[in-house]
Amino acid sequence: MAVMFLPLYIRILGIEAFGLVGLMLSFQSISQLFDFGIGGATNRELSRRIHDPALVDGMRDLVRSSEIVIWLLAVAVGIIIWACSGLMADHWLHISHMGRGEAVRAIAIMGVTIALLWPSAFYNNCLSGLERQPALNVINAVFATLRYAGVIPVLWAVPSLAAFLWWYALVGALQSLATAIVVWRALPRGRRPARWSSAQLHDSSRFAGGLFLIGALAMGLTQLDRLSIASLRPLAELGYYTLALSVAAGLGRMVQPMFNAIYPRFSRLVARGEVATLRELYHLSSQYLVVVVAAVAVVLIVFAHDVLFLWTGDSALATKVALPMAILVAGSALNGLMNIPYALQLADGWTRLAAGINAVSLLLGIPFCLWAVPRFGISGAACMWLLANLAPVVVGIPLMHRRLLRGEMANWYLRDILPSVLAASAVALTLRLLLPPLPRTILGAAWLAFASLITLAVSALASKAVRAAGTAWLRGRLAS
Repeated sequence: MAVMFLPLYIRILGIEAFGLVGLMLSFQSISQLFDFGIGGATNRELSRRIHDPALVDGMRDLVRSSEIVIWLLAVAVGIIIWACSGLMADHWLHISHMGRGEAVRAIAIMGVTIALLWPSAFYNNCLSGLERQPALNVINAVFATLRYAGVIPVLWAVPSLAAFLWWYALVGALQSLATAIVVWRALPRGRRPARWSSAQLHDSSRFAGGLFLIGALAMGLTQLDRLSIASLRPLAELGYYTLALSVAAGLGRMVQPMFNAIYPRFSRLVARGEVATLRELYHLSSQYLVVVVAAVAVVLIVFAHDVLFLWTGDSALATKVALPMAILVAGSALNGLMNIPYALQLADGWTRLAAGINAVSLLLGIPFCLWAVPRFGISGAACMWLLANLAPVVVGIPLMHRRLLRGEMANWYLRDILPSVLAASAVALTLRLLLPPLPRTILGAAWLAFASLITLAVSALASKAVRAAGTAWLRGRLAS
């Protein structure tokens, strides 16, 4: 939904106002840091306790205590952004055409929007820990539709950035409330009403602290490029970069449901000591994930200009954004591949490895951005994201397999990841050489769809797990 309607947002609001939308998304991501790891820790605890009736009351107390803290923190973050709106407009943003008053109002509304949407991330973690992924996916799909498609009639009636942001605030409030209701209905019934429990928060505080450290460092990495552009380049360039990021972020949206399903299952298997099942699920989930990530990422990289031109209809914009988008997609693909190993680390309660890699990447990323962004603009910022996500794949995997699932590193690289990546790359590059530049017509869209399907099919055939599943399914169909 976000990808579909972005060209309309730019057309109605203008690229500079859309840059402020990108700033709001950055603030929204940064604000998630200030749950101090509570959501991730609750996810893990619920997945470990859900099948033990003796722990039901403790589970409910943990959710009640955590949600009280989350709502208080959300209100505090919203007030801080509202109070600092004037300072940010005056001393941080490089505004060219927008009036100061409009920018200040927009940033103030962002504070309200973020405060109302923020608790939904905590409730998403709860549903994931309870292994209610279907319900979670329905909620996210419904509210994504309301947020991104529902705002179009609002903008046609009142074509202003303020109307856009107030709509986001309304949908965010509804999403948080709806998700909270579903969580409490999904929790097992207790022998008494849920209540505040400092002990429950304390028991999970060490793991939550590790998640907070990882989140703080990861947030610095994910926002460093955008904040560098906002500080060092014209605001319009942040709008272009947000456009490129919106495409790259689509990979993250595709990967997240897999992580939501695998992480709690890993946590349960680790708690039970079922190493053989854990090993099998680790490799299967990695292979299934890379099929989709490799196929989508390679097509977006190889056909970057064609995708942008078909999407926006603006050849000049496509030329400006194609290179940074391709670099961002490559970085997001590497990030996506690490989701399964990261889920394994969290299931084991090991947070130091991810925190250490993020810390080193952030320390190196700051001077890199200060050097690259003024010289190379949004392409330089995109390179920081690519390099930051290359480090966990090259360094993190060997370090992880020295402690977890020893002896499986080579299998992850050579059997799980490499076959699908090489197959998808070879097919997409061959099709790029054979096909002419795609026109913005039905025929151009059809050729792009054809290239995508062929790349996906070959990527799937290159995966041993997917081939085995397809063969078993085909045999079953023939036998019936």
